[in-house]
Amino acid sequence: MSQEHTVHFPPHAKGAFPHDALERISKTIAEVEKGTSAEIRISIRDARETNEAGLTIKELAEKEFLHLGMQKTSGQTGILMFILYDERKFYIMGDEGVHKRSAPETWEDVAATLKSHFKQAQFEEGVHAALKRIKHHVRETLPSTGPGAHELSNEVEIS
Repeated sequence: MSQEHTVHFPPHAKGAFPHDALERISKTIAEVEKGTSAEIRISIRDARETNEAGLTIKELAEKEFLHLGMQKTSGQTGILMFILYDERKFYIMGDEGVHKRSAPETWEDVAATLKSHFKQAQFEEGVHAALKRIKHHVRETLPSTGPGAHELSNEVEIS
């Protein structure tokens, strides 16, 4: 005899990522960045804007990357985790300095980690696990440049 398990997805991103969860995620970003020269940002959006209907998730992430000024880091070490909540889609991308030094399977591994948690509605846990996978992949290739070197906010963008 088997039991059916229903997974509950809150109707909005702020239900899946309440304020205290965002604070914990910001702290994890800071911890990951301490051991690397990566500049990590997370942007969570409930839905697309009307004028974005024809854009792919990759194009939306690229647009957000520029909006957050992530292309301006000195070593081109920006990494964006972009989550489009209502469509259950996400995209992880790194700037040129990250891509030059990272293995191609890095983003597939991080994406698989997020996906496995998100399927179970473990949103905060998924982001923490994905951040730890990012650190695992980039700590050797993007070593820390010392204290005070980080250029971008660790605050999670949510809208």
